[in-house]
Amino acid sequence: MMKQAPRNRGSVTIKDVAKKAGTSIATVSYVFSNEERYLRPELRERVLQAAAEIGYVKNAAASSLKGKRRGILAVVVAQFGNTFFTRMCVEIVSIARQEGYVVTLCNSDEDLQQERLILERLIAQRIDGCILCPAFSRSDNVELLRKHNVPFVVLERSLEQEAPEYSFVGHDNFQSGYLATKTLLLAGHRKIAFLGWDAPIPNVRERVDGYSQAMQEHGLAESEQCVLLDELSMDAGRRMAEKLNTDKITAVVLGHHESAKGVLLYFQEKGVIWPERVSVVMIGTPEWAEMLRPKLTCVKRPEQEMGQAAAQALLARMNDSQQRVQSRVFSCTLQQGHSVAAFKQEGEKS
Repeated sequence: MMKQAPRNRGSVTIKDVAKKAGTSIATVSYVFSNEERYLRPELRERVLQAAAEIGYVKNAAASSLKGKRRGILAVVVAQFGNTFFTRMCVEIVSIARQEGYVVTLCNSDEDLQQERLILERLIAQRIDGCILCPAFSRSDNVELLRKHNVPFVVLERSLEQEAPEYSFVGHDNFQSGYLATKTLLLAGHRKIAFLGWDAPIPNVRERVDGYSQAMQEHGLAESEQCVLLDELSMDAGRRMAEKLNTDKITAVVLGHHESAKGVLLYFQEKGVIWPERVSVVMIGTPEWAEMLRPKLTCVKRPEQEMGQAAAQALLARMNDSQQRVQSRVFSCTLQQGHSVAAFKQEGEKS
């Protein structure tokens, strides 16, 4: 006679707990639902002990069908390998944990179909809320959350203007491009190049707009500006660096730290030393930048504050669905390094 396979944890039911504890199913239900009913302390302890011994885990999905929360939030980002997003995720998880939630982290990898699949699965799992950085700033998949009444907050990438109102947390991308460029202009540079990401994402383009605005304020027309855009990769950074004429360009704004690695490696290989040959300001503060010497001057984005604000905004929406939508845009700051030198005309004494 074949032996019956041992029952796995997932098949242990509330009925099994009741049998083990020698009590009713209703009593076990009261214990695990934390309902305000009087139960003798020894009975409550007996139920919990029985559940622990047989490996019972409360079915949160079943509870959520009765209108109760599961205690699960989701964060869906477009580039999980980007430290800008991972730093925000750390803050979101920290606040969620304080409020008794666990967080599911997902990466769409800038793929709209993958993003939709992720959201469909998360909705099927009956998550309590979602923080979403939409792939390419598209609202296509956001409507899934709205349709299923899942509270959500859009992170960093604003949606199309015609999209219905939504809660948003981001940072001032225009300011980041403007601040980086202004820093170089105030050091006397005029031949400044902007190297960035060629993407149909509004906030990415805003960095270029900030660069252009700063240049124009110093009397430099579009024809005197140098904007190079490519993919978001180290190889793309190398390609852009190869196109620069460093005999004419005296300074560069590195618009994205992902491609900046390729630019800086190319400079090192070709002996283009900063700030002697070219001054550099980078948007972003990745860990690897701390290892460079001379230390880079960077535009610091408020990842910590953004992550905290996104988590708080989502929890507020979950606790009050009638609350007015919030929109918070944080400013950037300049993190001084030693990669910007004052520009001197040829023949000018140091």
